Amino acid sequence: MHIAVQTDDIRFYHKLLNILEGSQLKVNFFTLNQSISLQKFDLIITTSNETTNFNDSKVLELQYNQLNEAIIPKIVGIIARKNTPKFKTLIIGVDPGKTIGLAAICDGMLLSAETSRLDKLIIKIQNYLLIFPSESIVIRVGDQPISVSQVIINKLFDVYGEIGKIAIEVVKEAYSSPKNPVIPSTLGSDEVAAFTIAQREGKTTNHMVRNEIPMGRIKEIQRWSRDLSENRISLDLKLAKSVALGKITLEKAIKQKEKQIEARKND
Repeated sequence: MHIAVQTDDIRFYHKLLNILEGSQLKVNFFTLNQSISLQKFDLIITTSNETTNFNDSKVLELQYNQLNEAIIPKIVGIIARKNTPKFKTLIIGVDPGKTIGLAAICDGMLLSAETSRLDKLIIKIQNYLLIFPSESIVIRVGDQPISVSQVIINKLFDVYGEIGKIAIEVVKEAYSSPKNPVIPSTLGSDEVAAFTIAQREGKTTNHMVRNEIPMGRIKEIQRWSRDLSENRISLDLKLAKSVALGKITLEKAIKQKEKQIEARKND
């Protein structure tokens, strides 16, 4: 994907460039007095307080305070919506859990199924949007366990809530059963669950949901940290909550806790 950044605000450009470093987005820089060929770029980014010569759907106006890592999947989602659709409908099923199941169904065909960690979920979904450009997109999330489901819904809404034709639905897993009883034997249990969730219509949500991490979920993550570290590390409440919210991986949280313990020893 190739994007152009047109601005005279060098601070804006360098911050955006740092954020996009390592992503699949190629960036070209233009000042306001330079001309840009719309045909050469998937998207043109400019600041909302600068006037350009464009009046085109390819232009995205951003403010400096909007520039953070979350802007990458948003940009990808916008570009994906502008691609020529190959399918009428893309349905993505998401099964919450310790590992998250994902399934992509295009016009009734199961084209992909895999598992994901919470911190990689948005990246995997944005890849589906690019690989399977569709006229309409529905992301269906199972409602159990609630502590994980709510985190996923808020992540999805934060990224895709303002992008047209991307619907986010919550599916009651207790009553879900696939319309198509033929489930590929190669799928793992999380993938089967995601496929099942994708097959059943849910309730559309148009806003973030209130998310409270129950103490049982915190204790579960603390137990995982002890198991993974062979009883050397037990995460504190703050780090365990960050893992539960998908802000940090369990492995990184353990390393961070180890550094905290080592720093205290050296004081």
